[in-house]
Amino acid sequence: MTQTEPRPCPMTPPAPLPLTSVSVVIPAYYDETTIGRLVSDADCLLKELCGDYEIIVTNDGSRDGTLEVLQKLAKTTPALKIINHETNKGFGFTIRELYYAGTKDFIFSLPGDYQFAPKELIAMSAGLTGNDLVVGWRVKRNDPPRRKFQSFIYNTMLRTAYGISYKDVNSIKLFRRSILNKIQLKSTTAFVDAELCIRTGRAGFKVVEIPIEHLPRLSQGASGGKFSVIAETFSDLFRMRSDILSSSRG
Repeated sequence: MTQTEPRPCPMTPPAPLPLTSVSVVIPAYYDETTIGRLVSDADCLLKELCGDYEIIVTNDGSRDGTLEVLQKLAKTTPALKIINHETNKGFGFTIRELYYAGTKDFIFSLPGDYQFAPKELIAMSAGLTGNDLVVGWRVKRNDPPRRKFQSFIYNTMLRTAYGISYKDVNSIKLFRRSILNKIQLKSTTAFVDAELCIRTGRAGFKVVEIPIEHLPRLSQGASGGKFSVIAETFSDLFRMRSDILSSSRG
């Protein structure tokens, strides 16, 4: 069975979780080998967890078969909604768009390359007890040394510039959609994920990180390691500092 083909749903349903309705949001970029399996696995999982859910996938200008896989899957997956960018707009723009596109009580983000399995929703939902935003902490990262080093520097700079203690702000997230009624995300670079965490905390919401599993990359699409992407992200890190730190709570 290839990565593009759906797999049977698990026979044993997961334990009940404190989730009412969920929007799974997925940015996809050259992920034709993984996006079909990811959407199918997410659909199977959500059927067991709650009766009200949607899966929103943005094809961010991919020129491989990503869009075709999604369009085929949409015929048999009623919960799937597709957003298509004719040209690549980048991760930051795309994930911000997806956060605001979600209509359910909780937003759960996943990348299209299947480095995170949908089942991490089960572990992360436990973090919602007493918290509003849960960040998945990649304790054992399956990334090349260069990417790990870049992430270490980035997270260190965030702690220095904003006085935060998060270890892995650019990982997957599960959060209450009501947070977006209280904060405004402005960045269109990969900094937007850090912005979400920082503004959420400063608005009085509670943020927690919990350990999750990180899988080896199976597709080619991620562009986070490119110098241009890194430069734009670091620029936003400093450019938005004054605005974020001066924003009022609540």
